[in-house]
Amino acid sequence: LGATASVVGNILLFLSNELRITAGIVIILFSLQMLGVLKLNFLNQEKRIETKSYKDNYAFPLLVGSAFAFGWTPCIGPVLGSILALSATEASISKGILLLSFYSLGLAIPFILSGYFMNQFLVSKKGFGKYYGRVTKTGGVILLITGILILTNQIQVISYYILTTLPFLISLG
Repeated sequence: LGATASVVGNILLFLSNELRITAGIVIILFSLQMLGVLKLNFLNQEKRIETKSYKDNYAFPLLVGSAFAFGWTPCIGPVLGSILALSATEASISKGILLLSFYSLGLAIPFILSGYFMNQFLVSKKGFGKYYGRVTKTGGVILLITGILILTNQIQVISYYILTTLPFLISLG
């Protein structure tokens, strides 16, 4: 497994520039779909895998977890790589731990809050319909900016800037 991971990792590293450009283009296309500039109907279709019971189905959680991990890899990889590189060069272990702690909190808090408020959202989602268009457009703009930053390889520059100024701002507060 280790040798296979090493070979796959080396191939991905060799193709990282092409993969980054491709990912940026795909993200931009998705953002244009969300903004209504493109009308790709196949992106608006919903597909579900219905099972009667999840407790006896061990493949389903593995499949969903794998899909989730694959979907988050482009978002997490550059930022986490930058934070790990930055914390490895820090003069003290505590600064590295602080950077990684803020990264972990930034990643975990949205999931914890969404899980906590899921019941309230499901109850009140009928009233949310009037805001759906604005939320979609806002998400589309954010996605467009992210896609452009990934395509132009500027997301790591911005991430590095945020990571280097965050400890300074915290020390001021």
